Amino acid sequence: MRLRLALVAVVALAVRPAAGDEGGAALLPDVFVRLTAARYSPTETDLHWTGWIGAGAGLVRIGGTTAYFDADVETILGDTRRPFEANQANYHLAVGLRRRVGKADVALFFHHVSRHEVDRPKPEAVDWNVLGLRASLRLPEGSPIPARVSASVGHTTLASLVGYRWEVTARGEADVLTRRWATLYLTADARLVTADSSEQFPRNGFADLRVEAGPRWRRDGRSLELYAAYERRNDVFIVGPGTRVRALFGFRIGYVSGPERP
Repeated sequence: MRLRLALVAVVALAVRPAAGDEGGAALLPDVFVRLTAARYSPTETDLHWTGWIGAGAGLVRIGGTTAYFDADVETILGDTRRPFEANQANYHLAVGLRRRVGKADVALFFHHVSRHEVDRPKPEAVDWNVLGLRASLRLPEGSPIPARVSASVGHTTLASLVGYRWEVTARGEADVLTRRWATLYLTADARLVTADSSEQFPRNGFADLRVEAGPRWRRDGRSLELYAAYERRNDVFIVGPGTRVRALFGFRIGYVSGPERP
């Protein structure tokens, strides 16, 4: 009930024009593309590399509220059948409304995840939908270190096999050292999930953690990041539980046209 009331409040804020934005409208106010690839350390048979490729756009902005759509494909590679073989494809789709509320960026989102084993039998669907709220806040200008914090809370509307229920996330990111030629950045992510225990997934919840750092180069909306990360991730396998603690070494490239996205 409380979640529904919060969602109604955000929708009300979203449809109310912001001061100075009455009647303002824009088609595709921002678009982006991104690609990430990383090597696991240590590696194992089905877990050598991970890659993400995706794109998204603010579809339309009216009165300070933007409707957006994002899509990403996460691919896991190993060497079960051949030296360089994709064995997982995980699809992420998100739609929502975002708006500046005071000093924060607030979004109402619907996030769908569908997981698939590549070239292997899949007797049961593994997917889930999360409906929730996200807020992010940038530290005021003049702060010693430019930084942003964000958090979200959501509840599943569908959870096939995995039994997920509530999902809470938090993220902090900061430019810890800035020079003319590059910026050294640091990010930390946490994800808490509650779940219904089952014979196939015997747990009531879990926590995912990730810390990442590296140099970043930006110019005219283009970016390149080289990074090292520490990760504790649960449910790394699709049809059964599995937790891995590991390092990742990789790169990320992207392009953003329009305002910076929260």
